[in-house]
Order: sequence, then C-alpha cells, then structure tokens
Amino acid sequence: MKRHLPGLLMVLGLAATLLMLRPLATGALPALDTVRASGVQGTVLFCLTYSVATLLLLPTTPFTVVAGALYGPWGGGALLLLLSLGVDLVAFFGARFARGPFERMRDRFPGLARLDEALGKGGFGAVCLLRLSPLAPYGVLNYALGLTRVSPAAFLAGTAVGSLPATVLFLVLGHGAAGMVEGGGGSLGLWATVALTVVSAVGLTAWAKRRLAAPVVASEVAA
Repeated sequence: MKRHLPGLLMVLGLAATLLMLRPLATGALPALDTVRASGVQGTVLFCLTYSVATLLLLPTTPFTVVAGALYGPWGGGALLLLLSLGVDLVAFFGARFARGPFERMRDRFPGLARLDEALGKGGFGAVCLLRLSPLAPYGVLNYALGLTRVSPAAFLAGTAVGSLPATVLFLVLGHGAAGMVEGGGGSLGLWATVALTVVSAVGLTAWAKRRLAAPVVASEVAA
C-alpha cells in the first residue's frame, strides 16, 4: 500500500485540481470567449503576456491551463511549443552574458564546479531530468542553465522532452474544465490522457536518471 501511495495521492490531487478548475472556468469563460473571438489579436496578446511572465520568472502553469481552454490540447500545445522554446532561448542566451562572473565563482567553490561539469556531460539527460522535476522553477532554470556548460541544442531538446508531460497534463486539464462548463463530454478520454501523461512522466524520469548516471559510471571505470 505504501508503495502505491504516491501514485494514489497524485490521482486524487489531479481530480481535486479538475474539480477546482470547473468553477474557475465558469467565471473565466466570458473573458476566454472574448480572447478567442478576437482572433489573431487575442493570440498575440496571449503570446506577449506569456513571454513577459516567463522572462520575469512568474509562474507559467496558469498560461498552460488557459491555452488548453482557449485553443484545445493540440492547438494550445503547438502554440506553447513554439512560443516557449523561443522565449526560453532568449533567457538562455541572455544568461550567457553573465557566464564570466559565474566562472570566477565556480573556481572558488568546488561543488559548483562539479555541478557545472556534470551538467555539461549530462547534457540532454540532465536538462530533461531538471524539467521533469516539479520543484524546479521553469523560468529560473532558463537563466540558470544558460550559465552552465550545457549546449543550446541539449537545452532545447531537454526542455522540449522534459516539459512535455506537465504541458500536456495542464493543457488537458484546462481543456477538460472548459468542456465541463460548456457541456462537452469526453471525461473518459480526459482521464485516460491524464493517466498516460503520469505514466510517461514516470518513465521519462527513470530514463533521464539512468542517462545522467552513465557519464559518472564511465568516469569511475576509466579511473
């Protein structure tokens, strides 16, 4: 029972989240309809607001929920994928201007140097694992990873894959809450998608941990 307790708590938490989103969607639906009806202007406003919020280190999860309610899982997912990767790269390369002071600090603290080296060797797996962690702030990671040896390609790929489960989850929850208010069905499909997302997140986390540990094992064998 204890082994399955985290999964059970996660399912109960998702159910509670959806139930809380329903009354919120009821109050927000008129505003969402206005944004949706404004067409390109509403989409541009959403993109600008999301970009500013991400660069200012504000939470991005509400925007993912709103994107699901506005544009559905597919449309919202495509929009967020292009938008978030572009904004993330701006923050990543912006942090590179501060890499000089970071390297001087790294030379003073061996633990920081080891972390930088591990991130550089781990590359894609390290970024993927960090993005999968619910405790790592999304916007802060953009700047923090820009200070390290992680390559832009590994940063983009790890961000795209590691962020996918949470993005899909909140897109589906936003779309599901809006559908419940508007009288749409699809509750079975909603919970099936949520379950598959949770399973994929667990699998990706296990894979990323193994990939991240591989360079460490290889270095120990070489030594």
